Amino acid sequence: MAYFRARSKFFPDAFFGIASFLLIFSLGFSTAYLNIPKNQKDHFINQDIEKNRQTILLASISEELKPTAFSQKFILETENLIFGKENLKVKGKILLNLKADSSNISVLKPGMQVLVPWIPEEIKPPLNPFQFSYRDYMNRLQVERQINTDMSKIGIRSTEENNLQSYSWKLRERLISDLKEHEFGKDELAVFQALILGQRREISNDLYKNYAAAGAIHILAISGLHIGILLFILNFLLGGLNRFKYGRLIRVILLIALLWSFAILTGLSPSVVRAVSMFSFIAVGLQIKRKTSVMNSLFLSLFILLLINPYYLFQIGFQLSYLAVFSIIVFQPLIYGLFKPNLKVINYLWQLSSVSIAAQIGVIPLSLYYFHQFPGLFLISNLVILPFLGIILAIGIIVIILASVNLLPAFLTKSFDFILSLQNQFIEHIAGIESMIFSNTDISLAQTLSIYLILLGLLFIIRKVTYTRVCFVLVGIFVFQASTFYYQRTIPVNEAIIFHRSTKSVIGTKRNENLNIYSNEDSKNTFLKEYIRERNIQNTKFKEVPEIIDLSNKLTLIVDTIRNYNLKNFHPEILILRNSPKVNLERLINKFSPEQVVADGSNYYYLVKLWRETAKYKKIPFHYTGEKGAYFITKD
Repeated sequence: MAYFRARSKFFPDAFFGIASFLLIFSLGFSTAYLNIPKNQKDHFINQDIEKNRQTILLASISEELKPTAFSQKFILETENLIFGKENLKVKGKILLNLKADSSNISVLKPGMQVLVPWIPEEIKPPLNPFQFSYRDYMNRLQVERQINTDMSKIGIRSTEENNLQSYSWKLRERLISDLKEHEFGKDELAVFQALILGQRREISNDLYKNYAAAGAIHILAISGLHIGILLFILNFLLGGLNRFKYGRLIRVILLIALLWSFAILTGLSPSVVRAVSMFSFIAVGLQIKRKTSVMNSLFLSLFILLLINPYYLFQIGFQLSYLAVFSIIVFQPLIYGLFKPNLKVINYLWQLSSVSIAAQIGVIPLSLYYFHQFPGLFLISNLVILPFLGIILAIGIIVIILASVNLLPAFLTKSFDFILSLQNQFIEHIAGIESMIFSNTDISLAQTLSIYLILLGLLFIIRKVTYTRVCFVLVGIFVFQASTFYYQRTIPVNEAIIFHRSTKSVIGTKRNENLNIYSNEDSKNTFLKEYIRERNIQNTKFKEVPEIIDLSNKLTLIVDTIRNYNLKNFHPEILILRNSPKVNLERLINKFSPEQVVADGSNYYYLVKLWRETAKYKKIPFHYTGEKGAYFITKD
């Protein structure tokens, strides 16, 4: 109605704009509200099921995740909860963890219906501060609970694979199996699978870290970069169709069909589906041959994907893909316009450089926020790899096709293996220049958003300098400074912390920018490095664990052996139990009357359970780091 009203008016008013805004806002709000698991009546977390009842879950495997050393992981789409003769229809995603030593795990694949014992558990948060939270990561994928079991307790209800995703997954696994019959190196085959087929489970940690340090990690995950290069190649190859009647329409249809065929080849993983969806819209915009059409296509794809699943907005890959493409569209012409070489080779390299620089402008703030490091040699890595990435993709697809029909010649196998080997060696060399890797950089969310405000303001000023736009940039700078000041103020001056470390004791005391670590080991573990970065620690010292210590003005007794603590006029406020001392905790509580009892990760669990019951009986707060995480003590 508002649209037809606006068309009939000679001087349009604000009614149509307001109506459009309200419509989009209502759509977005409704979609977001309905996608929250707690707001879905038939979601399994909203069902009241007695825990003592023997319940079986009927679910479909929707995705296989990268395995760990301890477990194989799958995401299940729940369908029914079966208890006795009753059957309750449910929905929602759940994480299935199968023990790594379970037999026949390889028989499970997406599309299968399985029967699983219904023993849902909360996904545990990290036990030490500032560590990566797998629970938050899973929640962003709408996975609310997990089931830990082994293969012997799994029943396969149906192996039928009638949907497109299961067919796509099966096709990818068959192609990988065909490739393994040829003489590829281990690392080369792992990169091949990641680069072309989107399967990263065989990439070693060292190889992954090298690509990350060299600023080329995006090569190992099929994303907007791969799909963009593929779209560029296909758009060039199909350019001749524009000379025919309806050629542009046929070209768009073929482009979209070929992009989705590639997505099927890679197993239709969520990241690939998102990237192909985005570039399907961009493919349409390219045929209109207007920059605004490409930008409109980008935002239209963003709007539609968020309507389908608002949780995409919180996924790192989604954010990085859209920011990189947006930045390339906006900044690349400006950067390329700064220098126009006459030689074709130099011009080509400068085009690639301008694309890489433009993409980095968009993703650097977010990369620093999430990953806390910036590869200083990213431009060199991309300048060497990007010119050949399209060729590698094309040759890789040919190799896969020939291998699938058993016609792959040995010389092509060796040649492609050599190319991938050179790429890995180059990445390893770049990653080895540690002085150019700016790590342990920490910025807050407010700082990240303010940097984007400044970049947006600078973009406006480049196009046209006005008083309002200069003020916009100055406001962005002020917000950045204010958020930096606030972030620094939130860091406590003095703090003590009892970390969780399995079979070990690690106690830290922070004073200003100095950190003392009391432990029997003198290495900076991952959780210590993260704490040092977040708390802006400049100096770290390792010391032996004492018997008595002052933790942020809290007198603390550390009990690690059986002995008589005949200490007169000694009243510790905190009692720390370590190394499984077989002490009479009730007697210690009666003697010292502590305010808090803490057991760290060095203790046997059966003793922890006994101590917990004793503390509960004596009405003393008890904290076990293996369940509640690290214990903080801040100065009053």
